[in-house]
Amino acid sequence: MNTLRLSIIVAVASVIHVAHAAPTIRDESTGVQFASSLSVEGTRYQCLGAGVRKVLFFKAYAVTYCLQASQAQSLVDGYIQKNHPGLKGEKLQDALEDDPRFFRALADASGDKLVIMRLVRNISKNQIADAFRSSLSEVLPKEKVEKLIATIPGDAKDGQKIQLYSKGSELVIDIAGDARRIDDAEIAQKLWLVWLGPDTPTPSLKDSIAKHAASSFGATPAPASPSTNAAETKTPSPNEEKAATTDPSEEGETND
Repeated sequence: MNTLRLSIIVAVASVIHVAHAAPTIRDESTGVQFASSLSVEGTRYQCLGAGVRKVLFFKAYAVTYCLQASQAQSLVDGYIQKNHPGLKGEKLQDALEDDPRFFRALADASGDKLVIMRLVRNISKNQIADAFRSSLSEVLPKEKVEKLIATIPGDAKDGQKIQLYSKGSELVIDIAGDARRIDDAEIAQKLWLVWLGPDTPTPSLKDSIAKHAASSFGATPAPASPSTNAAETKTPSPNEEKAATTDPSEEGETND
């Protein structure tokens, strides 16, 4: 009887935990899940979608793009109402995927912005620098790109998290807790085109943003969680589940 009672208690506790778990956005390719709403340095963000960066055939990192929560939904809804009136569901999603002005509007949003990358392989500082040079050469002067690159703290390892976020004209690059700051309004405004520009190396992120925007169009944003903690997990494949002896999920840091 005691064993049965204990099993019931455990089952109820599990249901309660799931019911109160923060909503997440999942990159299907890597299985990495990001909290859909989180706080960093006092700013509340709403994440709009998740994708993956591939180098040739290899996955480098999962990524999510987030806007200041106070304006995210109204910005998306306002753009859709003005530029794609009458569209809903898959037709709206397809229209947004093919609309570069939509992603430019998200990149140019006036509030603070945040990109989180969860690495699934090692990436050197030089590789990060090359990616910035390739993606920003058309939108920033060369000296600004090099100024940005000089701010990169160092190499990033498999499993680590990179956060890039703006605070007004200031940009913060944080690799696994090693944060560097640069005060340059133009860089803080244009950086986001790395992921949202027409030649993005993360097209799956843009597809995910379009999908979530279409499905949430007209919806009232969910109330912010009172906690600044947010889970960020990687969902194991069936083979990983068989091989694992412990829970393979990983908990995000306090400002995830």
